[in-house]
Amino acid sequence: MKTTLRHRPLPPAAANRIAMFRKLLKILLPLFIVVLLFLAGIKLFGAEELDQWLNRIASDPDAPVPEEADLALHRSMFIADLHADTLKWDRDLLERGLWGHLDVPRMVEGSVALQSFTIVTRSPFPFGRERFQGTEKCVDGDRLDIANVLATVQGRPSDSALARAVYQIERLKEAAARSRAEGRTELRLLLTAEDLRQLVIDRRNGEQVVGAILGIEGGHWVGAESASGSVEKDMKMLFDLGVRQFAATHRFDNGLAGSSEGCERYGLTQRGERALLAAEALGMAVDLAHMSEAGMKDAARLLSKPLMVSHTGVKGQCVEPCRPARNLSDDQIRLVLESGGIIGIGYWPYAVGPSIWHIADAMEYTMLLAKEMGLEADAHVSLGSDYDGSVQPFFDVSELSLLTAVMRQRPQPFSNEAIRNIAGLNVCRYFARILPGGSDALALDICATPSSDGAVPDLRSGSTRR
Repeated sequence: MKTTLRHRPLPPAAANRIAMFRKLLKILLPLFIVVLLFLAGIKLFGAEELDQWLNRIASDPDAPVPEEADLALHRSMFIADLHADTLKWDRDLLERGLWGHLDVPRMVEGSVALQSFTIVTRSPFPFGRERFQGTEKCVDGDRLDIANVLATVQGRPSDSALARAVYQIERLKEAAARSRAEGRTELRLLLTAEDLRQLVIDRRNGEQVVGAILGIEGGHWVGAESASGSVEKDMKMLFDLGVRQFAATHRFDNGLAGSSEGCERYGLTQRGERALLAAEALGMAVDLAHMSEAGMKDAARLLSKPLMVSHTGVKGQCVEPCRPARNLSDDQIRLVLESGGIIGIGYWPYAVGPSIWHIADAMEYTMLLAKEMGLEADAHVSLGSDYDGSVQPFFDVSELSLLTAVMRQRPQPFSNEAIRNIAGLNVCRYFARILPGGSDALALDICATPSSDGAVPDLRSGSTRR
């Protein structure tokens, strides 16, 4: 005769705890497996392979072939770009790389005069259980920090976001010093408007020199994680380290402001207001890239100097796979234009869509909004590549003449003057106003548009030379 074992029913509280544990395990186990595989991949293949995989080039079979007139214009321009994350990867800035998007030799090939090197210190793991803001997926800042993992694998400081930022700052300074010591193309860190003037003079005199601006992409620790515990002291420390471009947020909400891809998307916090006011007073460019719409409105109300969005697309020209949450609405564009600021248009599909030609479409869209507002149409658009930012642009920096060809060969081509402004003169004027010692008069002096015969003012004597 078989005996049937009967289990005593669990108390309701215990049954609820077990059910909750099973539910939690069902959520966390797939995430744990994905994270484990990701970490194992980094450890097995290395950060170099991750760099090669994340920073590829997007192909467009319809990309133009630059004509001689395109190349001639391109080589004659002062070209500036507002955003590259190259410092987070272990590549020598002074050597021509076999992968990635940017280094000094390739900048020379692309005729780049000035580059903002922006510093990423936190990157939440993008997979796992989805969270939503309204109907859109959002980026949760509490996820595993991939920037920390990458820094650990690379043997860099990983104990804090500030330590990771300082390490990248020192990497740029070391490369700049080595470029001079070894007689290579000089990589020169710009700290003042006078430094910018000297860069323009030296390049017009044929010297091989490329300017660099240091920027922060996400000041997550400011006023919170540092020993000082003071927003103003933290901002002054960044300024003293050489930072001249400051973005409060990255892809997730933080203690300074909500992000355009965050899960809450609130406006500026009290800490955020203090950080941006300190940046403006010190002579840093305030970069609103990645900031929530509420945060941008708060910044526009709070600040008096021209604003910047270093790298973006526009929602009004967002064709799949473009991501609307990543890009600017018409109202956000108007906020920047009303301040007299500049907007850097990106080169990658999530920003502009599936074709290289859409880069110029996003530029034109912004220019039309400026014109509707009674502003000079081409005075507020600039380049914002996001090179080496784990994106796939349509070309690396050595192939930048492709973009000049796009602007000249499109059905409604831009004028040469507009192309010169977009390619770099707008950025030149912006930093000539914002950097310490800058002014509107200095911007017009340093960053003059060449006349129709190619003549430019001589910055030393006030005369004109060809």
